Amino acid sequence: MRKNTSKILLGLTAAMCVACGGAPAAQGSLDDALIGRVVRAHSPEIEACYATALERDAEANGIVLVTFTIGTSGEVTAAKIGSSDIDDKTLHGCVLAAVQGWLFPRPEGGSVEVDYPFVLVPQLLERR
Repeated sequence: MRKNTSKILLGLTAAMCVACGGAPAAQGSLDDALIGRVVRAHSPEIEACYATALERDAEANGIVLVTFTIGTSGEVTAAKIGSSDIDDKTLHGCVLAAVQGWLFPRPEGGSVEVDYPFVLVPQLLERR
């Protein structure tokens, strides 16, 4: 199943898409709030990736869509950049490495595919 929900994340904005568009590749389910809680807990990792990207390009901003699969035991079994407004392969690698290390609650009924677009805007980091 694929997830979708709007969230504001510390220092960045994110929206999650579960079961958006097309037939889902995964068949399990996991509550949006549980997914959001894990992502929020790991938001400093994404912020660190973005802060480093801003050191390379102070104008870097946009949406980085990460598609990842939560396996039956809650581990992230696959992750990729679905699309990105920021042309920074180092940022993409950092974000993927972070996401691949996350552990979620066990989904019910199988794995869950999640599209999570991180909206990265420098001003959000500055307000912290």
